[in-house]
Formats: sequence, structure tokens, C-alpha cells
Amino acid sequence: MFVLVRINAILFLSLLFALICIGKTDNSNSFQVVAYNVENLFDMDGISFYNDYKEEMYGFRELENKLNSISQTLKKIGGKSGPDVILFQEIEVDRTPDKELSATEELLRELKLNGLGPYYFKLGYNPNAPPENWPAVHCLTLSKFPFTDSRIHPLEKARPILETTISVNGHPFTLFNNHWKSGASSEKMEVHRIQNAQVLRSRIDQLVEKKPNLDFLVGGDLNSHYNQSTIYRDEMKRTGINDILLSDGVEPIKRFRGKRLYNLWFELPTTQRGSDAWRGKWGTLMHILLPGSLYDSTGICYVTDSFQVEKIYGVNVISGMDIPFKWSNELNGFGASDHFPVSARFHTNAKQPEKGNNFPEVENIQRSINYKKAKESANLWLNSNLKPQNYGRSYRLSGAIVRKKPLTLKIQDRFLGLYSFDQKVRNSLYSLSEGDNFSGYGYLSRYRGQWQFIIPHSDWID
Repeated sequence: MFVLVRINAILFLSLLFALICIGKTDNSNSFQVVAYNVENLFDMDGISFYNDYKEEMYGFRELENKLNSISQTLKKIGGKSGPDVILFQEIEVDRTPDKELSATEELLRELKLNGLGPYYFKLGYNPNAPPENWPAVHCLTLSKFPFTDSRIHPLEKARPILETTISVNGHPFTLFNNHWKSGASSEKMEVHRIQNAQVLRSRIDQLVEKKPNLDFLVGGDLNSHYNQSTIYRDEMKRTGINDILLSDGVEPIKRFRGKRLYNLWFELPTTQRGSDAWRGKWGTLMHILLPGSLYDSTGICYVTDSFQVEKIYGVNVISGMDIPFKWSNELNGFGASDHFPVSARFHTNAKQPEKGNNFPEVENIQRSINYKKAKESANLWLNSNLKPQNYGRSYRLSGAIVRKKPLTLKIQDRFLGLYSFDQKVRNSLYSLSEGDNFSGYGYLSRYRGQWQFIIPHSDWID
């Protein structure tokens, strides 16, 4: 046993993993690429732009549980050694490089301990730049294949785009790892996403002009829905994803597609499109977009119909509603992420992809979450159910209103909040007076450190 002085752990780990991985390529029929927003993986130095990750809110237990959820998810997606390529978002930038291990180092150590990888990696920010120029979180790309190039593209009001090129059985494959400006429904924020898309579009055009058959993909959290320009047609005259990046649903089989990128959400019927949930609606913020070059018979080719939303029951899914089991730092840390990962497979077999599933329908509005199964599976509420593992589960409730602001229900000796994202349901709830009885259904949630029940529909009230 020996001790290494940690002068620059990032550099050391990079060299270590490179030595382990030299000469390693995947000789199987295909390899897997995953886009995964982990919802804020932070280190334990207590230095954070986010209050939820200050020392008093986040420590060893929380980090341990967070890392465990990530490694479990990756093992279920990619098998014993994990996916071949991972595009991570929301990894904290290390602000104490000479003290605590960074979030990246903690993650790499956890993956290695669980037999995942080994991986090369590239950071989505420049650690040698002035700290005031660093983002709070960054993109991180892991690959079992060696990197041949890497560069960072700064964005307006968003995390830099991490561009990397890997060599897969001698074939170059360029990966654009993205985390655009948040606030998908905001017209003001779309201005920034348009700028984010313009940076990416310009870089793609520059590369394709030099090499028209360039094999590349765009992945990550674009904070835009696949149908952004349709559902916000009245608020947004242009959108980053559809009007600048040129994402659409036309599969590029045996046809010239020019600059347009195929959005793999169109391989799934509308009822299966969803990587995130917000206020009772499904979203499609996670993406994998492909150019026509991945549908020819040279270099890297897409494996037809391999796109998947990675729902891992018992790890990152709330049973009954099938929505993401979002992460919480409370109660020692529980949950996984507010986004499901998405994945796709590729090969180097010089075989053109066959025409696959394509569902051209574009939804005009965001699809509502179906709560029917959650209500039907609801159990009678017992105060002993007040545990993190029951977050998101539905129960039948009965109690007395004891407070109006915030609206609070007393069940035996417990005080639990009541809330709804639906304005009509919320009006009905707030029409209740102190002392009135409430009975109905709700699913367990938390808000500002307190347990509460969400009532999603009026038919959940007796």
C-alpha cells in the first residue's frame, strides 16, 4: 500500500484511466451511448452556489446515496460494466481542487468500485480558466473508447457544450454533450437557448463543410421539448431546437437530409414520449439527435429502433405514475434524478440501417401524466408510511384541516400539507375552512422540508 500526494487528482485519474484503457475497444456488434442528467452530483466541500448543497444540507450519507443511485442505474442500462459512452449533465465544478475530491473524482471512484468501465473522461469546463468564469455545474463525457479530440464551446447563460471525438474500431465519432439554458416554457429563456443552438449549429456546419459525411450526434439536456415550436407557437416565433438546430421527425433513410437532424423521440409513439415530469405534464428535455451520416453504410451507423427511455423500477421510477423519482438531499438523501436517461446503440459493421419505427405525430400540447393507475393502486394511509421510499406513492386519506396557510391536514398526530398543480383543484382545496374534514386521495411529496400530499385531479377528492 502506498499514498499518493494529491496535487492534481483530475490529471492523475485521467492518466490512470488512460493507462487502463489503452487499446480497449468494443468488438461486439454494437455500442451504447447514454445521455444522463443526474440532477446535481456535488462534492462534499460545502462550497456551492446552491443552498441545498451547503455543508449543513449535504454530506457523506447524501453523496453515498446519490452515487449508489447513479451506479445502479448505469448497471441496469449497460450491464455489468455499464454503457460504453455516457454524456452526463449537472456534475458540480470543483472549487477546491487541492482539498476534497471533486464530484467527477467521486463518481469515477464509485463506478470503478462497482465494476463499471473503465472509462476515459473529459470535463465540460476549463479548470485552468479563472474561477469566476466557471459554471456551477458542467457536462462530463465518459467513454470506454479513447478520445482523439476535445474542445469546449462557451454559451450564453448556460453550461458550455462539450465536444469530444472518440475512436471506435478506428472510426471517428464526434459527440456534442449539451445542457442548454433552463426554463423550457419561458419566452425570455428561449432567447438564450436560440443563442445556445446557434453556437452548436455553427460548429456542426463548420465540421460538415470540411467533412460532409462526418459521423456525430447531439445529446443531453437541451431544456427544450421535441415539439417546442408547436406547443409554444403563440409565445415563441423561433425556437433553438426546431428552428436553429433543425431537429425534426423525418427519418433519414435513403434520402438527403442536408442540415436537418433526426430526433429519436419520433421512434416512440406519443404516449411513450417523456423523460421528465413537471406540474402534472410530461416533458422531453433529454435528447439524442442524429444526422443523415449515421444512416449510411460507412463508419458509424445507428442501430435501428434502439432508442430507449431508461426507466429502472426500484431505482429511478415512482411506481404507479411511472415518472422520475427525483433526487432530494433531505433525510440523508433519497431518490435518483428528475430526468430519465435516454440511450441509443450504434455499430461499425458497414451496414446501412433499415427503416425503423417512425411515428410522425407531433403533439400540440404537453401530454398530461396519467394518474389513473396511481389512484387505483392507492393504499389506506398510515402514519408509519412516512418514509423516503414511499415518496410519490398514492394513498387514501382522511383528516381535518387545521391550518389555511399553508393548507395543512391533521391525520392522527401528524400534520401534512395539501397541494395541487391544477388550479381548479387548488381552488377547491383552499375553499375548505379550519375544522373541515377532508377525504380523498393524494400522493406523498415534500416541500421545503415538510411532507405533503399532492392532489392531481378533482376526482381524487371525495
